[in-house]
Amino acid sequence: MFRPFVTTSAVALLSLLTLGTTANAKRVPPPAMAPTSSSVTPEILDAVGAELERAMSSMRIPGAPAPYFIGYKLTEVDVHDVVASLGSITDDQNRDFTGLEAHVHIGSYEKDNSNFVPSQREGLDGVTNIGLALEASPARARRSAWLATDGAYKEAIAQWQAKSEAMASGVAGGASKIASYTKATPVVTEKPVQVPKLQTNDELGERAMRLSNAFRKYDFIRDSHVGLTSFLENRWYLNSEGTNATDTRRVEGILIVATAQANDGQEIAVYFSRYARSRQGLPTDAEIESQIEAMSKQLDAMRSAPLVTNYTGPVLFEGDGAVGAVRHSLAPHLSGTPPPVGISSTEALIAGKLAGRQGLKVISDLLTVVDDPTTSTVENRFVIGGYKFDDEGVAPKRVQVIKDGKLEELLMSRTPSTDQAMSNGHARLLMPGGVYRGAATNLSVKGKKTQSRAQLRKKLLAEAKSQGLPYAIIIKQFDDAEITSNTEISRVAKVQLLQSMNPQSPPPATVAYRLYPDGREELVRGVQLEPVDMRAWRDVMGVGKKRTLKNFLATTESPFFKLITGAGPGRVPSAGIESSITTPDLLFRELDLKASKYGLRPPPLLPAP
Repeated sequence: MFRPFVTTSAVALLSLLTLGTTANAKRVPPPAMAPTSSSVTPEILDAVGAELERAMSSMRIPGAPAPYFIGYKLTEVDVHDVVASLGSITDDQNRDFTGLEAHVHIGSYEKDNSNFVPSQREGLDGVTNIGLALEASPARARRSAWLATDGAYKEAIAQWQAKSEAMASGVAGGASKIASYTKATPVVTEKPVQVPKLQTNDELGERAMRLSNAFRKYDFIRDSHVGLTSFLENRWYLNSEGTNATDTRRVEGILIVATAQANDGQEIAVYFSRYARSRQGLPTDAEIESQIEAMSKQLDAMRSAPLVTNYTGPVLFEGDGAVGAVRHSLAPHLSGTPPPVGISSTEALIAGKLAGRQGLKVISDLLTVVDDPTTSTVENRFVIGGYKFDDEGVAPKRVQVIKDGKLEELLMSRTPSTDQAMSNGHARLLMPGGVYRGAATNLSVKGKKTQSRAQLRKKLLAEAKSQGLPYAIIIKQFDDAEITSNTEISRVAKVQLLQSMNPQSPPPATVAYRLYPDGREELVRGVQLEPVDMRAWRDVMGVGKKRTLKNFLATTESPFFKLITGAGPGRVPSAGIESSITTPDLLFRELDLKASKYGLRPPPLLPAP
C-alpha cells in the first residue's frame, strides 16, 4: 500500500523556532500547525501506486524497449502572496495547484534513453507533467497517472531512437561505457510532516501595507514595494524501485525593493530579502522599518555616486557580497552530473568546470566547502535548503566537496560520470534530456587563518598598493534580476544592451565602494565584474572570521531572461530551488571589472510632485 508520511516532528520544529531565547525572554506562543493534505490522500496515493505497478508490468510497444524504471513526483503547492506600495495593496494572490510528474526510463540502467537532447526536438525527455484536481478522486488521479505515463513512455521511445542513431554515428565518441542511470536505495517514510500553518492573505496584507507606508517620506524614490509570502509545498515520490516518501517545505518570506534614478539618468535599485520557516523567524516590524530607513539613505547616496571606472586589482567581498560571489561563481561548478549529449558548448557549462579534478587543488587552500541538505540549521540559524529526498527520490548526504582547497567529491544525481558512479542525493535541477543535475542546497564555506574585517581591509589596501593602485574595491551586494528587473527601459533597448553582456559574468553589484588608503569609502555605481573563473578562486588571499548566512530561492530561469521580461508585480520569489549559503568575507587577489551603463536613460523633465 502507498501511504503518505512525515519527516520532522513538531517538537523538533518548535525547538528551531525558539532558538536563541533566554530564560528571561518572553515566551513566544507556538504557531498553529497546518492541516494535512486534502488533495493527495492515502487513497490517491494507492491509486497512483496501482497505476505504476500496472505500467511496469504491462505498458509495451512492440519492437520498442520496455520501461525498466518509472518514477512519479506528486506536488501540492499553496502560496499566499501580497505586495503593497505606499500603504496600498498592489497585488494579492492565493495560488493552489497540484500536479503529477512522470519519469520513464526504457532499456536498462546500463543503456537507456536519458541524458540526450535530440537536435531540433529538445522537448523529448521521457518526462510528462499533468495537473491534478485539487479535490481529485482516486479514479481521476489514476487516470491522470495513466495519461502522464503514456506520454512519458512514448517520448522516451522517440528519445531512445534518436540517441541510438546519434551514438551509432559517433556523436560524443559513440557508445559510452558509463552506465546511463544508477540504482538507489529505496526511501520509505510513514508519517506526515507537521509544519506551521500558513498566514492568511489578510494577515500578510495588513503588515505589507503598514511597512510599505514608511517609504512615503522619501520623494526621490521612483518605486517601492514590500512583498510578503507564506507558502508550503507538499511532495510525494513513488517509483518502481520501492521508494515511497513524502516531505513538506514550509517558508515565509519578505522582500523590500526601492528604485530611483541617478543624476545622470541611470536606474538604481536596492533590496532586502529574508526567508524563515514561520512568521516568528522573520525580522520584526521595528527591524524592517529600520532597514527601510537605511535602504532609503543608501539609495539617496547612490543618486550622486560616480560610475566606477575600469579596474583590475584586489576585491573584497563582504557580507551579502561574499554570498553572491559564492552563489554566482563557485556553486555552479560543484555539480558532478555530466552534461546531456546534444546540447551546445555554451549550455554544457551547466555541468561546471571541476569534473575530473578530484584530489587536485581547485581553490585556495584557505577554504573548505561542504553541502549538507540533511540539516535545518547552520550555527543555530535556520536554513531552507534541507530535504528528506531529492528530486530523484534519493536520500541526501552531507558532502565534503572541497577540503583545504582540494576537490574531494562533487554533488551528484543518478546520472553517473567517469569519476563518480553513485548519487549522493543532490538532484535538484532538471536539465535538458530528462535528468536532474546535482546542485548545492545548504552550502557552507569555512576558512582558516581567518581575520577580522578591519584586518582584511588593511590587507586589501596593502595588496592594492603593491599593484600600484590608488584605491581598492569592496562589494557588499549583487543585483538579483528575479527581484529588481522591473526596469522602465523599452524591450528593444533591453535586448540591445543584453547582447553586449557576457552571460558568464556575475550580476552587477548593487552596493560597492572604493576604499582609499586613508580608510575613506566612496560609494560607486555600475560595477560589473568580468567572469570570475576557477583560477581566481585559487588566489583567494584572505578569509573573514564572521560568516554571513543567506537563504534564497535559486531560480531555474536565466537572469538575462528575467532582465527582459521583468520581475512581475514584486512578489517574493517562491518558485525555484530552496537554497542557503553561509560564507565568510572573501578577499581575491585580482579580478577585472568594468563600468556598466545598463539602465541609463534621460531623467524626468519635471521634479517629483
